[in-house]
Amino acid sequence: MTKNLCPICGLGHLHTQHELIEVEHMGHTGSISNQYSICNACGSEQAGADDVRFNKREMIAFKKKSQGLLTGSEVRDMRKNWGLNQKEAAKVFGGGPVAFSKYETNDIMQSEAIDKLLRLANDVPASLDWLMLNAGVERKINSDWTTVAVANFHKKETKQKNKDH
Repeated sequence: MTKNLCPICGLGHLHTQHELIEVEHMGHTGSISNQYSICNACGSEQAGADDVRFNKREMIAFKKKSQGLLTGSEVRDMRKNWGLNQKEAAKVFGGGPVAFSKYETNDIMQSEAIDKLLRLANDVPASLDWLMLNAGVERKINSDWTTVAVANFHKKETKQKNKDH
């Protein structure tokens, strides 16, 4: 029995199909690709495990975009730019040994906190160095930063005293 033989009629072969479907998440609407298979003999439409996995990943990617989170490919690009493998990235940022595999393939959504930490590490290279040092992960590529500007994030309000009172 071949993998793509129709389990319903046992005669035809399944052929993967894609269609755009409208989805909604947290007030955001959009289109995602929906995958399923059609038997060329009996015409039955069905979704196998690969189809279900594909559809789940498409929906999670849409949810990430709707919530303003990094996409799986953005997470992967950052990690690779930092010269980290997935296991090292999980050690540096947390989330468990297979977290980055799941973030990058859109199997799960990273938390807002992890998303912010990734963005911080990307925008402030010194923070990435600090995280790596504390995780015991050695930097494999050269840092491209030389100085760190110090910013005062505390806004002091100056109140002008009314001299009339």
